This record gives sequence, structure tokens and C-alpha cells, in this order.
Amino acid sequence: MISRQITENTLYFDVETAGQYPTFDKVLEEDPKLAELWIKRCKWLEKNIDTEESKNPADLWKNRASLHPEFGRVICISFGVFTSTREEKITSFYGDDEMDILNKANKIFENSRKKGFKIGGLNIKNFDVPYIGKRMLINSITPDPLIQAWNKKPWELPYLDLGETFSFGSWGQSFSSLDLISHVLGVPSSKDNLEGSKVHEYYWEREAVEEIKDYCEKDVICTMKCFDRITDL
Repeated sequence: MISRQITENTLYFDVETAGQYPTFDKVLEEDPKLAELWIKRCKWLEKNIDTEESKNPADLWKNRASLHPEFGRVICISFGVFTSTREEKITSFYGDDEMDILNKANKIFENSRKKGFKIGGLNIKNFDVPYIGKRMLINSITPDPLIQAWNKKPWELPYLDLGETFSFGSWGQSFSSLDLISHVLGVPSSKDNLEGSKVHEYYWEREAVEEIKDYCEKDVICTMKCFDRITDL
């Protein structure tokens, strides 16, 4: 289905994020304007969340702020490429220094672009790429052209997105989770003790950056194995 040449000339990646501050009370204390804007964002969130989920801005901050780059921060980016023996080679940048993570990631994107690589992952077009791009702009970093989407036609974007590939063009199916896709393809799941919804808690309350890094790398490896599973069918 997908050629071996394409999957071998792709940089796979995943990003893990947390809220900019540990709690909404801390936002109120440190950045009242951001808190005001978060309350406005919550009005929109109320229309798009499960009816059983708390609509309190403090609860939504803990559960949802990490998903919004204007209110969140990057704490880990893991990259993967296939070696000549079809093994997964993984590199990660993670920790408290977001600018350092982003600068190092930007260098990886630059090197991959010069090699003519695509970038691959799950839902990278809708989440990972815009999240990283916005955080780079916020941190006064110029995003490498590999992840810049403006002035490009859709077919010019160098993305290999597992969700889109697996959906066969069905918009509603492009949001299948990695857990679901890997399961039906017979690929071992990357989901164990940690899930994306718990990263904010693991970062701010447990300071478990190593566990977050391990989780991020497992997602990249799982995504690569899924692509490997459908390569040259």
C-alpha cells in the first residue's frame, strides 16, 4: 500500500504537552490576562466536551489546557527513523526548558528537510505540527519550512499521517486512536500505565519526565510499526 522507500524516508515524531501552569489558581496569580482568556476558551469548550465532564475552569485547565498551545507547553518531542535493517532508531528531547526542546527539534526538522524526508505520525496535521509551530512562534523561534503550512497547497505538505492513511479519505474515520489502529493491525499497543490525558498530572504533580519521555517514545515506535505493517502490501 505504501512503498518501503516512502516509509524509510520519513521522520516520525510525537509530542507530549502539559498546561503552562500546574493549576488555574497559579494562572490567576501569575498571568491574570491569560486566566481571563482561558475562561473565554472554556465557553467554547463547554459546547464540545462530554456532558459529564466538569465545566469548571480549574478542572478544565487540568484536563484540557495541555491540548491548547496558547495555554500549554511542550515537554517532550520524540523522533524516530528506520535504520537500514528496518529497526526503529529513537531520539528524544524533553524536560523543563521548552525553548531548548524546540530549538533542538527544529534542527532535526531542518536536517530531515535537507534529506528530502517527509514527516510522519498520528494526527500530526491537526495537532503535533500546529502545536509545535505555535509554541515556536511564541518562543521567537522561526519554524523550519518542513513544518510550515502557509502558502502550500494541501498536496505539497510533506506529511505521512497514519490517521489519514488508515481512514482512506473518510474524514470521520481519521480520528481513530493509535490504540485502536495498532490493535486491529495486530501491533502491540504503546498504552500501558500512562495515557495522554495524564501527562499534565505526571509532569506537574509527579515530576515524572522520564516516564513521559518513555511513553512518547513508545508512541513513536508503535506508529512506526503500524506503518511497517502496511508497507508494500
